[in-house]
Order: sequence, then structure tokens, then C-alpha cells
Amino acid sequence: MDFERLRRNWENLGRADPMWAILTDEESKGGGWDEDAFFATGREFVEWLAAWLGRHRIDAPRGAALDFGCGIGRLTQALAPHFEHVTGVDVSAPMIDRAREVNRHGDRVDYVCNTRPDLSIFLDASFDFALTAIVLQHMRVDYQLAYLREFLRVLRPGGVLVFQVAVGELRPGAAPTAPAEEPPDEAHMEIHCLEPADVRAALRAAGGRILLEEPDRWAGEHWASAHYAVLRG
Repeated sequence: MDFERLRRNWENLGRADPMWAILTDEESKGGGWDEDAFFATGREFVEWLAAWLGRHRIDAPRGAALDFGCGIGRLTQALAPHFEHVTGVDVSAPMIDRAREVNRHGDRVDYVCNTRPDLSIFLDASFDFALTAIVLQHMRVDYQLAYLREFLRVLRPGGVLVFQVAVGELRPGAAPTAPAEEPPDEAHMEIHCLEPADVRAALRAAGGRILLEEPDRWAGEHWASAHYAVLRG
């Protein structure tokens, strides 16, 4: 779908069932997520991330951090104790409104609604660390690659980018695909896989050096994914 349609889709998801839209578990659909349990998953992810980087002796700068596709702040809130300041950015105004309501870290966190297919709202070299997880795969490949270049633009030299992308189906045809022409107010999920070669090319062109590239699988899902850690040169 084009970017405006993508934005409307996530506005609808943000109004209808924001926690399920971020962590799609059939048992939690329809408002079934407990808020404390939902945010606990963010803290668990950040703990895993710190251990993953630590095992490979990657020390990310602890200044300003960016959480892209922040939703209602699941990872933004979890990052806040580890950085001087964290900015969460999302395309969905209802998600951002809710994130501001549930912020527990005061001025150390801010949230920005960005309705553009780029990060031009941020100056070059604005952040020391950038993170995005289970976000990019919901948009077309050309948008994903453009955002990878943008993440590196807004990072300072020596900054670290960590991101996750879908790289292929575990079982071809296992996951349902969205209809080609759904009504504009329908809210649904799409998965778009990237070729690792395209990821590497986009990062190199933007001045990034891959430090880690590791496959990962989401339990109970149909898609294989990979996590990357990238140094901004």
C-alpha cells in the first residue's frame, strides 16, 4: 500500500486495538492485553538487546535515542532508564496520543507523530542510538530501504542503529495475504520481506558498517526475521 494508505491503516489500528496491533497475539485481540504485561515485554526486549550487544562487545552511546514505530511506547519506556533522552516517533496519531498519556519518565521521553515517508523532521546527526523492531516489515520494501538510509542520516558518527526486518516466509503461503483492494478504512497487517543484499547495499550507501547480522525467528509466527546492529561511520 502507498504511504498515505499505510498511515490511515495504522491510525485505524491505533484507535481500535493499539496493544494488539503492536504485539499480535490472537488471545489478546479485542483489548485482551493487560497493560502492565504489555509494557513488561518491552523491558524484556531491552534486556535481551543489552545482553546481545554486550556479548559482542558493542557499547552503544547513551545520549539521545530514537525509537522508530514506537506505537504507545512499549520500547520507548523501556529504553528511558538507559539513555539521557528518548524520542518515540510513529505515523499514527492515536498511538502517539496514548503513548503520551502512559509516559512514566517525564521530560526524559517525548513522542512525535511523523506522517512523512522520511525523517526530515529531525536534523542530521541528532541521535546517538536508533532502534526499530517489528515495524519495518509492515511497509513496502522501498519505504523500508529509505528509512534505513534515514536512520543513518540522523545518527551521529559513532552512533549505533539496531533494527529488525522480515527476510522470508518459514512456510510459503502459510500466512494470509491482504486483499488487493480493501476498503480505505479497513485495518489489517501486511508483511513485506527484504533481501539481505538490498539491506547491506542501503546501509553501505548511507555510511553504515554492519557489526552484527543474525537470523531470528518469532515464536508462533510465519516469518523469518533478522536483527542487525550497524555503526554510523
